[in-house]
Amino acid sequence: MSKNLKAMLARKLAENNQRHRESPQEAEFDEGRQHVRLELGLIDPNPYQPRRSFPLEELNALASSIAEAGLLQPISVRRHGNRYQLIAGERRLRAHELLGKSSIEAIVVASGDADMAVLALVENIDRQDLADYEIGQALRRIENLFPSKKKLAESLGMNREDMYRYFAFEALPARLRDRLEHAPRLMSRAAASELKRLLDHVDHGPALDAALDRAWIALEQGELEQGKFAAYVQRLLQAPAEPHAPVARLSTKLARAGKAVGTFTRDEKHLSIKLKANALSEDEAARLEQFLQALLAEKA
Repeated sequence: MSKNLKAMLARKLAENNQRHRESPQEAEFDEGRQHVRLELGLIDPNPYQPRRSFPLEELNALASSIAEAGLLQPISVRRHGNRYQLIAGERRLRAHELLGKSSIEAIVVASGDADMAVLALVENIDRQDLADYEIGQALRRIENLFPSKKKLAESLGMNREDMYRYFAFEALPARLRDRLEHAPRLMSRAAASELKRLLDHVDHGPALDAALDRAWIALEQGELEQGKFAAYVQRLLQAPAEPHAPVARLSTKLARAGKAVGTFTRDEKHLSIKLKANALSEDEAARLEQFLQALLAEKA
């Protein structure tokens, strides 16, 4: 996780908090400062949650800590109709569920969608670094909250060039994105950006799929550095195809009632059946022709 991005998001969070403190509040409900205890069943997930996975081992460890020392920091939520929507603290919420608790301490804050997405990023970064892929997916989900990518970058204080590296994940083939969902740390934004540039200039087809699969296996097994992924795929695509050995001409004799009536022959280019004119009756010849036509139609 980039230290610069973490610092930028922290500044954004501070600005948001300052704006909330300075904004006028309704007298009967001081949103942004209200400390409450909420029923777990009233809390919906954060639609902008950047984290893709929540390892059970980590949740169990957190649940044990909460059981022993209590919840050290309440979760944060916003009102959403008659319910509440989680802003930050999903791991703490899940730990409470594991403990069988029915309620949790929470801070209710006023938060728009854009601020909510940034707050979720900050909360996750503070506790455990997100993978570049997870940040890229989070940015993609909040993109439509801004009029353009330029405005998104400006709002986050992010360098546009670096932001586009995060967006490079979206351009990767589905076969890679599916794998990154389960192992988001295996590819950095720089590696994804280099791979995207390669994919923009090569033919997409079976050869590329095979090269990507081979490279991914090498990456998973630690035999390939993620920064060399694109170059490895390119070398595989440029490697000369192994020459095919010529197919030997194979010929099988066909017999009927113990007598040779023809041959079945196959070589590299052709497959042929040759029968004596009197080997089949007119009806049998017609049935053979119909069978071949049906077989060829199936292959088509």
